[in-house]
Amino acid sequence: MDCNTATLSEIEDLLRRFRFKEVLSDDTSSKTIWLLGTIATTNVTSVDDEPPVPGQNAAIVVLERLAFSPQTIAKADCSLDSVLLATGERNDVYAWATGDARVAALKPDVRIALTYPATQKHIDKHRRQQRKWVCETPELYAKVTKPFIDSQPASRIQWVYNILSKQVESEHILFEDPDPERGFVIVPDLKWDATNMDNMYLVAIVHRHDLRSLRDLTNSHLPLLYNLRSKAVVAAQKYGVSSDQLRLYIHYQPSYYHLHVHITNVLLEGKGMLAGRAHLLDSVIDNISNIASDYYQRATIPYVLGSSDELWSHWAAHQNTSSDEPTTIST
Repeated sequence: MDCNTATLSEIEDLLRRFRFKEVLSDDTSSKTIWLLGTIATTNVTSVDDEPPVPGQNAAIVVLERLAFSPQTIAKADCSLDSVLLATGERNDVYAWATGDARVAALKPDVRIALTYPATQKHIDKHRRQQRKWVCETPELYAKVTKPFIDSQPASRIQWVYNILSKQVESEHILFEDPDPERGFVIVPDLKWDATNMDNMYLVAIVHRHDLRSLRDLTNSHLPLLYNLRSKAVVAAQKYGVSSDQLRLYIHYQPSYYHLHVHITNVLLEGKGMLAGRAHLLDSVIDNISNIASDYYQRATIPYVLGSSDELWSHWAAHQNTSSDEPTTIST
């Protein structure tokens, strides 16, 4: 049994033992739903009443309907002679229905992501919650955000170090520059099915461990950023995506504190590209090369946090003890 087969078998076993407890949230625009449950100790058919315990038996399963791939459909049989409909209506020349298309070219049609054992941070991240608008000044970054980042255990990004050291996913690395100062790896993002080029989504993870977020960047890091930008174009061309079809950006706040750059097809739209989170790489380069070398140490950066986000609890605590409260808006 090869490595991929073994991994698939392990995932299938975990999913068979998944016991649903609640819906954390859903997104109708992306046809995605986040489920919280437990992983039973054995693959039994009886209902497991044990509650999810973060860090132990808790598990999060994400189900996402995959986008249609024109390239795949064009090459395959798209006959609808096996269609099975459940509901339908017709009005003059228009008809609509729901059901199972049963088209071979459309299978598989669901992408599944599993987090196990899920921590409380994982659960809070995906649970539906209020949104808070924060205006982070350099002073508030130093008082609130940086201490929070400094307190994060290295174990939370061990999976990043595993990729960089090629302990896992080495076969998925599309490009690597091993230079310790200006190097990085480029891998497909887990959210991309690697088939529909309109949804191409890659991530560049830098080798340096001292760069944790946008706030750390200065003009001394321009060789790294220029190198990354040029090599991202090369990596995307492997999928037929040209330089004028690319969107490169950095999240702030990021989902994990190790500098990485998102590389997507401009046709891909999503919450990750929204104002208040995404900072275009070209703008980042321009700001620190033409405006101020320490631009991101001096700038006020607004962003959105969830009310259950661990960082928001630090902001809320600061508001309760200080008069220089950040501007926040619940949405």
